[in-house]
Amino acid sequence: MTRAPRLARAAMAVAALTGCRAGSSGAKLTLRYHPPTGATYRYSLEQQNSVRFVRGAMRGVPSQDVKMHLYYTQAVTGPAAGGIGVTVTYDSTTIEPGGLAPALDRMRGLTSSVVYDDRMQIVSARFTGLAGQPSPLLEQMGKSFKGVSFPLPPEPVGVGDSWVSEIDLPLGEMVGAGAPIKAHTQLTVKEIRITGPDTSILLAVATTFPGDPVTIARGGQTATLKLSGALSGEQVYSLAKSAPVRATMGGTMNIDVKGGQTGPDGMAIALEQQTSLQLTGAK
Repeated sequence: MTRAPRLARAAMAVAALTGCRAGSSGAKLTLRYHPPTGATYRYSLEQQNSVRFVRGAMRGVPSQDVKMHLYYTQAVTGPAAGGIGVTVTYDSTTIEPGGLAPALDRMRGLTSSVVYDDRMQIVSARFTGLAGQPSPLLEQMGKSFKGVSFPLPPEPVGVGDSWVSEIDLPLGEMVGAGAPIKAHTQLTVKEIRITGPDTSILLAVATTFPGDPVTIARGGQTATLKLSGALSGEQVYSLAKSAPVRATMGGTMNIDVKGGQTGPDGMAIALEQQTSLQLTGAK
């Protein structure tokens, strides 16, 4: 290659990097999931939930507050059928009030084998217990795990660009809903940061629940359930690691049930939730 084309390419590279540093909407990046094989990421997840009974027979009952702390490790095992294999190990958990601890204690040492495609969409997720045998409870956890994974955009994105993800919530199966209960999440690029060898993307995350009524069947009776409300927050995604570095989400989910065993007034529940995720170690 002659000197002139080399200089031209170098100039274009500098221009692109300068645009990213300035947060220019003209700088576009293709986000793909290509983590280094053998990489290990350690995370700390904290979640606080406060449940209030707004209407129904349990109205007036004091709010139920639960605080959970979960530590887990993701190990990238490399190419697998359909994408990239990752093994997730649940290292330890704490929960308040302490009476709920025995249920979470059984999670310690559990593993899940997850396969992501190059847009970080989950192809498969299989949870196994300490004896290596699958369990219906762990399979349900696997479905819940899918519900907190946001796919990367199909097209290159820059500052101000958004894309939408729609997922089926595991709540639908838990309550016997006749149709999926969906959540819509919009992710918007707020900033592109270049620090040494890494580039990180700051995303605004907004999740809404459409509030469409669905029929549920419990105990031989049918009722109608509506889920509404919104959660919002931010996430920082590292391109070099192909992994989130930190994330925060918070808001309120409103659950409204009428008919069935809920009585003439039905039942309304407000679930206030705050969640934070932090990458605590990587190698």
